[in-house]
Amino acid sequence: MKKLNLSLAALAVAATVSLPAQSAVLLGAKAGVDAWYADAKINDVRADDASVQGSYYVAFEHFIPLVPNAKIRYTGVESEKFNTDFTQYDLIAYYEILDNDLISFDIGLNLQKFDGRFAGQNFDEWQPAVYSDVRLGIPATPVSLFGTFSFGSYDETSTVDAEAGVLFTLGLVAADLNFKAGYRVQDYDFKYFSGPAKFMNDGFFGGVELNF
Repeated sequence: MKKLNLSLAALAVAATVSLPAQSAVLLGAKAGVDAWYADAKINDVRADDASVQGSYYVAFEHFIPLVPNAKIRYTGVESEKFNTDFTQYDLIAYYEILDNDLISFDIGLNLQKFDGRFAGQNFDEWQPAVYSDVRLGIPATPVSLFGTFSFGSYDETSTVDAEAGVLFTLGLVAADLNFKAGYRVQDYDFKYFSGPAKFMNDGFFGGVELNF
């Protein structure tokens, strides 16, 4: 019997009804691109064929109460040694719990879509996950620390996708330009296949983001 271990997410999202989130005055948007130098490991065997992999995202925020904000992220994953080449789409609905110069905190749900080849086997699957994002500003500086985390456990498949790093903000006339650097880890235990399918992909990344 399929079991969805996301009760914590449901409680957290429900709690936002009573929490005074500090959202954007009218409308806001973020768009970013990351270049990720990642190396894969399948079933505890390291590929040692690290390559630059791309990740792109866009987020929309609004002032409407109770309606979640939305974020879409695309990540391409590739390892020639393991005959692995798949895309990951993150379809995220989230609420802003806090949003000020010192701290911003978002929480919500992430519906992950995997499509491509894993160790030579084709797959096309969906996976639910809890999502959170936090940014901590360093007072009197344009520097912030950030962390983004997705965790899911459903139908014996578990997924962890986490990143952390440093962000430098350059204020422009109509937007903020953010420069990012950090480390990202994908740690998945897929049960879509007949044999073991433990997957890890990790490495440093750098990126830019426009925050309108």
